[in-house]
Amino acid sequence: MRLVVWAAAVAVALPALVASNVDAAVGRSTLDPAKVAASVGYLEQTYGVSQAEALRRLQLQSDAAQLDITLQAKASASYGGMAIDQQHGGVLTVDATDPAAIAPFLRQLPDRQHVKTRTVRHSLAELSKTRNQLDAGPDADYLAAVDQQDNNVVLWRRTPTAAAPRVALAQPGMVVVKDLPTPKPLAGPVDWGFCHPLFCSGYGPMRGGLRLDYTRDDGSMGGCTAGFNVRSNGGGFPDNTAWVLTAGHCSNGKTNNVPTQHNGAAIVNQHGPEKHSYPYDYSFVQYVNQATANTWLNNQTPHNEVLLYCRPNGLDSSKACNGQDSTSAVQPITGIHQLADIKAGWVVCADGSASNKTNYPQAVDSGAGRDYLPGTRCGQVTSTDVGINTDICARPGDSGGPLFSQVDSTALGILEGNLPGQDRSGPCYAGEANNYSPIGVIMDDINAYSGGQGAHFQVITTPNG
Repeated sequence: MRLVVWAAAVAVALPALVASNVDAAVGRSTLDPAKVAASVGYLEQTYGVSQAEALRRLQLQSDAAQLDITLQAKASASYGGMAIDQQHGGVLTVDATDPAAIAPFLRQLPDRQHVKTRTVRHSLAELSKTRNQLDAGPDADYLAAVDQQDNNVVLWRRTPTAAAPRVALAQPGMVVVKDLPTPKPLAGPVDWGFCHPLFCSGYGPMRGGLRLDYTRDDGSMGGCTAGFNVRSNGGGFPDNTAWVLTAGHCSNGKTNNVPTQHNGAAIVNQHGPEKHSYPYDYSFVQYVNQATANTWLNNQTPHNEVLLYCRPNGLDSSKACNGQDSTSAVQPITGIHQLADIKAGWVVCADGSASNKTNYPQAVDSGAGRDYLPGTRCGQVTSTDVGINTDICARPGDSGGPLFSQVDSTALGILEGNLPGQDRSGPCYAGEANNYSPIGVIMDDINAYSGGQGAHFQVITTPNG
């Protein structure tokens, strides 16, 4: 039985405004088509829309992110969240317990003809308060998360035999209990060769999207993908210590402490501050020594980028490199989004370095399957729970790779794995489902729970950071 009662969605009637006032009211930043080319390509290919329509949808996504901030600050008693429906015309739906209370703010959106409201039972502030009351920390049997689309709080059960907390059972309708799907980590046996996501020595600083090769205890190789560049200050490390963030399951179970490699060279340590349980599945790995940190990061700029690598043809072809194929470019990262900021329908992009021996004979097969090529792929957020669920294709070896938004150059998360029933090999298919550990959750955890010996960690978001 459905626990949430929805009122019918109604279109918002919005009077025209002077454009200059609109831009000032929403803090609008007009998108540069060249900087969101991969995201435009995804919308064109998936939904058959024109470039102009794709840009219109991405601009709405950008404007909606600013609207979300405004509504949480000025209409929190009524505001219930939002989502973009790409399947049905790129329409923004804004939830509210009292749509009239948010109407004045919606009138300030330039693309108001593609906005509607939905009446819901609970405000986002109310749901967030309940979520915080239920939160028992990263090691608890249950993880609490707000489900904006269903307008409730979900207690995600990590242990099948765990008993539901009494506080949850006392709030029927607002709080529901579900079993948390356990993603299958996408790491596999790989080796190295020479330059692009797999082979990038001497082609600029370390950045998200590059291969990291791990040595297992039996001597075989396992690989993952670099996520984001990070600095720490204080604690047990020198100030401005450089780190590479990737998935924790990449190093889980390895005890040999052989340095992690890229393209045959030892780059970072095998272990660092790390956790291995989704969504707290992360590893901050330090460079093997200061000289290596200087060679791979400090002596080269910019430091705040992830890779854009473009492949031709296929369902997952990318236009991230200004229409050129089999070449690379870069995506700056200038900020991060907390999980609560990220909305269903957002167009997002990700990098991975999974490979197979048929297409890359220089590298050990990672289990990706024939004709799956590493690089940049774009898709959309399908939902959020304790992590970020997407329709972006990924294969073994992509774990730890960055999820980011070209719309506002932000870091969103790192790849965890695929959802149950999604064991796939080779080229991408329709209906892919892979999820990401949220960057905000990771950074809050490493800082709040002293996983870094009391140091403060930050994703690098400036060229010289």
